[in-house]
Amino acid sequence: MRKVCLPIICLLLAAVHHVQARSWQDEVIYFMMTDRFYDGDPTNNIPEGCDSATYDPKQENVDLYHGGDFRGIELALQSGYFNELGITSIWITPPVKNVWKTAYDEGDAGKTGYHGYWTQDFLDIDPHLTSEVALDGNAYAKGREGRLAHYRDLVKLAHDKGIRIVQDIVCNHIGPLFFYDSQLNGNFNRREKEDWVAPFKEYGFYDHAQWGEIPEWNIHTPQPDGPLTIFGKTIPFNGVLSDLSTYSRKGFNHDSLGKADGEEVSCDFFSLRDIWTKGGSDHYEQLADEFVEIYHFYIDVIGVDGLRIDTVKHVHHEFWSSFSRRLRIKLGHKAKNLILFGEVYDGNPEKLGQYTYRHDNKGIALDSLLNFQMCWAARNYMRHEDGNYGHADGIQRTMEDLHNGPDGKKDYYNETPGLDGLNSRQKSITFLENHDGINRFRVRGMTEQRNILANALVLTLEGIPCLYYGTEAGLIDEKAGTGDNAETGRMTLFKRGDSKSVQEVQKTKSFQAIKQLIAARQAHPALRSGLTASLWLDHREQREDDGVFIFARHLEDDLGKTVIVCFNLSDDSHKVTLDLISSNQEPLIEKGKSFKRLPLLGLSSEMTSINWGEEPQAEFELPAQNVSLWVVE
Repeated sequence: MRKVCLPIICLLLAAVHHVQARSWQDEVIYFMMTDRFYDGDPTNNIPEGCDSATYDPKQENVDLYHGGDFRGIELALQSGYFNELGITSIWITPPVKNVWKTAYDEGDAGKTGYHGYWTQDFLDIDPHLTSEVALDGNAYAKGREGRLAHYRDLVKLAHDKGIRIVQDIVCNHIGPLFFYDSQLNGNFNRREKEDWVAPFKEYGFYDHAQWGEIPEWNIHTPQPDGPLTIFGKTIPFNGVLSDLSTYSRKGFNHDSLGKADGEEVSCDFFSLRDIWTKGGSDHYEQLADEFVEIYHFYIDVIGVDGLRIDTVKHVHHEFWSSFSRRLRIKLGHKAKNLILFGEVYDGNPEKLGQYTYRHDNKGIALDSLLNFQMCWAARNYMRHEDGNYGHADGIQRTMEDLHNGPDGKKDYYNETPGLDGLNSRQKSITFLENHDGINRFRVRGMTEQRNILANALVLTLEGIPCLYYGTEAGLIDEKAGTGDNAETGRMTLFKRGDSKSVQEVQKTKSFQAIKQLIAARQAHPALRSGLTASLWLDHREQREDDGVFIFARHLEDDLGKTVIVCFNLSDDSHKVTLDLISSNQEPLIEKGKSFKRLPLLGLSSEMTSINWGEEPQAEFELPAQNVSLWVVE
C-alpha cells in the first residue's frame, strides 16, 4: 500500500471540514456553463454514437457544443485559478445526461443540449463532460458508474481546494423525449415541426403523445425507470419519470414563461417537456419521492454542497414544500450544511419570497432565491451605454424589501432561521448577469471599468454574491446591446489549446480588481453579514451629485466594523457631505473615530475628517467612474 504523509492527510481533512463548517454568508459563488468554460479533454467532444454535427470545433456557434468539461474545471482547480480569485463555491449547469439535439426549438431552428437543461437521465452524467481516465492516470469504469465516479472526483478535488460545488437541478421538465405525433401514425417525424412543438391546450392534454427514439440525439425514454445499483448500493427508484402520464402534454404558447394564470405551471416551453407537479395527482407522492432519491444521491454520495433549482415558478408551490421537507429529512444531519436556492424569473419581492415559505405557511420551503429584483435594479442604475447611468433608488427599495413586507403584513422573505441559523434574507443570492436572456452585463457600449463597478456592487450588497463566468476576464459580448434579450453571451472563456490564457486572464485589470474586492469582502464581516443603511442617492434635479450612490454595511453590535461604499458613475468628480446614520437613526461610527480608505485597485477617493455635532458627518471626494470602500480606522 502506498504511504501517504500524515501532514498532507491532515491538511486535506482540514480543507473538507472548513468547507462544511463555513457559513453560506461567507461564500462567493462563481456560476459557469460547464460547456463554455474550458475544454480540458477533447476526446469527449463527440461521444460514441453522437451526431457529429452537434459539435463546433471553432467554439463559436452558440447553439452547438463547444467542448467544456469536468477536466477543464479540474485543471483550473489544480492551477489555483479559483483560489487566486477568491471564489469559494462553483455553481455548475446541470451535469446530467441530456438530449443532444433537436430539429425544432425557439426560432424554428435546431439546437443542442450543451446547456444541461434537457434531461434524459437524471442519474447519469453526460458523456460530453466526463473522461475515460482520472487525473491520476487510472481508468474509470465504463458507463454510468465511471461517469458518476468522475463527478465524485471533481467534487472531492474542489473540496480539497476549500471550494463548494452547487449543482443546478431541474424538477419542472425533461428534454424533448416525447413527440406529439401530429400525423397520428406512431412515427416520430423529425422533419415535422408539429411533432416537436404543439400549441397550448388549456383543457385536456395531447393523449396521442409518444416516447421518441433517436439514438444519435440521445432521445430515449427518460431514466431512471426502476431501481439502480450504483457503487454497490441499490437505490429503490420507482420509475415514475418513465410514465407518460407523469407529464402534462399540453404544448405551449410563446408567452408561456411570462404567464401567471396557471398556464406557467402546466405548459412546455419549446423543447422543455413539462412534468405535472400538482398535489393530489395520481403520481404526486411517487414523483416527490423520486426527486428526493435522485438529489439525495448527489448530495450524500457524490458530495455536492448545494442545489440551484431551475424554473421554480413553473412548478406547483406545494411540490417545493414536499420536496424540500422530504429531502432535509432524508439527509438528516447533512441537511444543516445544504443550501436550496431557486430561480423565479420575476422582480416582485412577493413573488420571489413566497417560495421561502411552505405553501401552507407552516415552515421553510426553499432557503433562498436568486434576487431578480436586485438584478434589475442594479442594471437600471449601471447598465447604460457610453458612460450614461440611471438611478439607484430601485436598489435602495430592494434592500428595504429584503427586510420588510407590504403594509405591516408578513415579511416578503421568510425570517425563520434554517438549520444553519440563517434566514432566507441572509442567503439571498445577489447577481447581475446569467446565462438566460439577461445574459452578460458587459455588451456593446459597456466599458471594462463599468463592468468592474457592477461586480463591486454585487460584492458589497447584502446576500451571497454570485459572479458569472468570464466577468473576471472582462469578457464582452459584442453581438448584444443593452436592450437585447439574447443568449449570445454564452461564449467559451478559455479557448482550447490556449495554455497561456489562464495566466493572461489573471493579469488583467478585471481579475485583479475583482480579486481585491473579494478579499475586502472576506476581510470585513460587515460586508458579509452586516445590515445596510442607504446614505446617499443622487438628487435627480441637481447635477452636483449625478450618478452617486453611497451606503453603509454595519453590524448591529460593533460600530468598529462599519464599511462605507461609495459609487460615482458620472464622468465628473463629486463632493458630497452626508450624515453617518443608520436606518434606525443610530450613529454608524463611535465618537472620536474616523475612516480610512481601503487601498483597492484604481480607487483614489478622499475623505475629510468626521465632523461631530448632534450626529456625525463626513465629506467625500468621489472621482469619476469609480467606487471606494472606507473602513473604521
